[in-house]
Amino acid sequence: MAEKLYGGAYLSSFVDAILENLTSILEEEESSPERNNLLLRLQNCLYEVGPVLDDAELKQFTDKKVKKWLVDLQDALYSADDFLDELSTKAAIAAAQGDPGNTSSWSRVVDSYIE
Repeated sequence: MAEKLYGGAYLSSFVDAILENLTSILEEEESSPERNNLLLRLQNCLYEVGPVLDDAELKQFTDKKVKKWLVDLQDALYSADDFLDELSTKAAIAAAQGDPGNTSSWSRVVDSYIE
């Protein structure tokens, strides 16, 4: 990926958006423990990286290693966001098709990925 960060708190707001998506997924009534464990671990990691990210965004201007870490993190966050979008799309398609069952569309899609 081209190194262009220098965007101030761009990644911090992107992490917040991903956390909002995760929160909506985790708030579903029907869910498997494995799915919740995996998503809760991701959510906890994103909460913990917040203060470090804020500091790193300031240090990227003077430390090339920090800037590289931010670029790598940005790539990982894009992948996580794409994954959540894919899950959301598949769940919406399953719901629109009237997929029968007792669990929610989100649960079935996420559980299929975990398996």
